[in-house]
Amino acid sequence: MKVTMVGTFPPIKGISEYCVALAGALGNLVDVDFVGFSHIYPERLYPGGTREEDAEMQVVPSPGLTVRSPLAWYNPLGWFWTGLTAPGRILHVNWWTYFLSPVVLGLLSTARLRRLPVVMTVHNVLGHESNALDRALTRIAFSFPDRFIVHTEENRRQLREIFGVSDRRIAVVPYGALEIYKAGSMTAAEARRRLELADDEKVLLHFGYIRDYKGLDVLLRALRRVADAVPGVKLVVAGTCWQGAEGWKKYQDLIDTLQLNDRCRLDIGYVPSAMIKVYFRAADLVVLPYLHFEAQSGPGNIGLAFGSPMVVTKTGGLPSLVRDAEAVVPPGDETALAEAIIRVLTDPKKLAKMSADSTELASEYAWPRIAERTVKLYEELLAR
Repeated sequence: MKVTMVGTFPPIKGISEYCVALAGALGNLVDVDFVGFSHIYPERLYPGGTREEDAEMQVVPSPGLTVRSPLAWYNPLGWFWTGLTAPGRILHVNWWTYFLSPVVLGLLSTARLRRLPVVMTVHNVLGHESNALDRALTRIAFSFPDRFIVHTEENRRQLREIFGVSDRRIAVVPYGALEIYKAGSMTAAEARRRLELADDEKVLLHFGYIRDYKGLDVLLRALRRVADAVPGVKLVVAGTCWQGAEGWKKYQDLIDTLQLNDRCRLDIGYVPSAMIKVYFRAADLVVLPYLHFEAQSGPGNIGLAFGSPMVVTKTGGLPSLVRDAEAVVPPGDETALAEAIIRVLTDPKKLAKMSADSTELASEYAWPRIAERTVKLYEELLAR
């Protein structure tokens, strides 16, 4: 079997961590013709840029995988030509933003002309800041695939209720643990020295793009309570603010008002791939205080790979990242979030158990298992 998969590969950002992991695992089972981008979309549409500056993501070669990058946002001929000449018996397209709808619709329309079966992995059923254009273009794109893959039951519900996709066309396949950032060895002590953190500090990590739906403001208010109960607690915030310096100001104002400057390390800006392991190795606890979310979290799946204990909110696929019910709190509830963090940080046995839970969940979310489920879906589709 040969499959043509469309997504992103380093040095393009997009969903490269997912595509590298899945395409590599699939390449051990089937032939994968991976089609990526040389230029994904205008830089002004994506704060923080569209390319990794270091691209240290660990790409593991697999026997059936070939990678090419013929797609560019400004070249419609490339979209249609790629669709017309795709060598796979199945076209597997990744969907995560309506910004790419012209490219994706070009590919899907040519696939329909060729009667090529289409699988679409939907990472976001709707954009995090959705609008009428998002819904309209998404509805058109969702009219093409024969089968859909989503990462959570909440995503399945959205596809069914918002876009009328029948359950029989939807498969729920989890997002795997992101082992690709673990290249090289590094101890927690070494990571803390790199970040100038003391060995005896209790380190919380909020990682990734800073966007309103991720609830950093709630975490900061919770931190004020935690700081009064846990000596030496330190919150590390690492990532680019989606709305730039102007968007960050409200968080800085909150930090100043709550007198938390000495309780925070703020690395606001682009985080190179090589630094990701430093932040996760240094952290005692990863906190995902999202206000609303339907899919699975990239930072959460990185946390699984590093065996990180996590406190999360009860939204989307976040609860599936932990096994301790006390580590799941209602979205937007700063009191419950603070209490959960305090319980974990003051109980070494609980902290160790939650770390072991993350390691076990990482094995359940291993990419070879996910690849096997994906190939089974391909085979069922071709059989029909």
